[in-house]
Amino acid sequence: MTFNADATSTFWKDKAAVITGAAGGMGALETTRILKGGGTVFAVDVLPDGHEGWQRLKAAAGDHGPRLVPHTADISRPEAWDALTEEISASKVPLHGLVNNAGITLRKTVTQTEPEEWDRLIGINLTGSFLAIRALAPVMSDGGSIVNISSSAGLVGYFGAAYSASKWALRGLTKAASIELASRRIRVNAVCPGLVDTDMTRKPNAVYGEEQAAAFYEECRQSTPFGRGAEPEEVADLVMFLLGPQSGYITGIDIPVDGGMVAGGIYSRVGRSVGSLPAL
Repeated sequence: MTFNADATSTFWKDKAAVITGAAGGMGALETTRILKGGGTVFAVDVLPDGHEGWQRLKAAAGDHGPRLVPHTADISRPEAWDALTEEISASKVPLHGLVNNAGITLRKTVTQTEPEEWDRLIGINLTGSFLAIRALAPVMSDGGSIVNISSSAGLVGYFGAAYSASKWALRGLTKAASIELASRRIRVNAVCPGLVDTDMTRKPNAVYGEEQAAAFYEECRQSTPFGRGAEPEEVADLVMFLLGPQSGYITGIDIPVDGGMVAGGIYSRVGRSVGSLPAL
């Protein structure tokens, strides 16, 4: 599936979307695609004004920059959504799409996780999406689309306790919202990426040093039947499909974008180890 901005330029013309985590990664890709398709994007990120992430996004927007509306906010706080809702209503541009893309990770087990770490991660990964839907659904156009970015860690057991809990819960929120909003034909779906080739999965962090980070990526790669991480564009392709008119009868579902990681389970790796399956 390849997204063609030109093919949907008529669809996005005079429509708006809200993208969280918009100043980098998949959020930036989704933002620029909607802009190039003729839409307006209220781009939300916690990064301060002037940060290089915003600068890159504005540069990527190019001539479409006037339809980019940057908004620095902490999505876990209700007042942030009150302010953004007022801004959207004042713009008079119909709100069609919402992508709850912002998220953080924490590779700590249950007993390793401090309560404040739990609260912070759940606040961003889950509460932020809840607050976004709660605030924006009432002002969204009938027939709109909401896409929540869950994870393969929300489909299987994963040792990162807070992260996995947030992504499992996000799937539940997706289904609850899809039922409530169905009468207005507002679709709510979850995308569940597996290993994605980004800085978040590759680089050292507060928990993993360089050696552990590299080992984590390699172990995930070995557990993926395709033998590689997804490119961010491959996840953005699915998000754009779910936002667009071609998916008008799809709601309340979870779609993995994981190169077969969830479907293969442990047995894809076992099969390669014992020679029943070809090596990667």
